[in-house]
Amino acid sequence: MNKFVKVAAHGLIKKGNKYLVTRRAKENDYMPGFWDLPGGTIEFGESIESALKREILEETSLKIAPKSILFVFSFLSGPVRHQFQLVFACDYISGEIVLNPSEHDEFRWMTKAEMRKIKTIAFLKEYLKQ
Repeated sequence: MNKFVKVAAHGLIKKGNKYLVTRRAKENDYMPGFWDLPGGTIEFGESIESALKREILEETSLKIAPKSILFVFSFLSGPVRHQFQLVFACDYISGEIVLNPSEHDEFRWMTKAEMRKIKTIAFLKEYLKQ
C-alpha cells in the first residue's frame, strides 16, 4: 500500500469585518453539510499561491490576493493518506460569488465569533480555537 501526502491551501477571505465561509454540498464525498473555507489541493508543480487563487476562482468566481499563512493543520485522513491544510489570510480583490453546486451549496460572510457557532470542517474548527 503506497502512502502519500496531500497539501491543500484555503483562503480566509476578508471583506469588511467578515470572512467568507462555504457549505459543502450534500453530494460532496467528504464532510457534506459542513462549513469550510474556499480552497483545495495543490497540484504537482503548482505554487501554493497559484493553487490558492485557482481553487478560490473555481469554487467562488472571486479574485483574491494571498497575504500570509495563518495556520497549518495536519491529520491522517486514512491509513495511507497524510493531509496538510494551509490557511492563508487573503484580501478580496473582485468578483461576485458564484458557487459550483456540486461542491458548495451556500455561502455566508461571517465574523470569527459567528463561525464558532456553526458546524465547521476540522481544520477550520481548530483554527477558530486560536
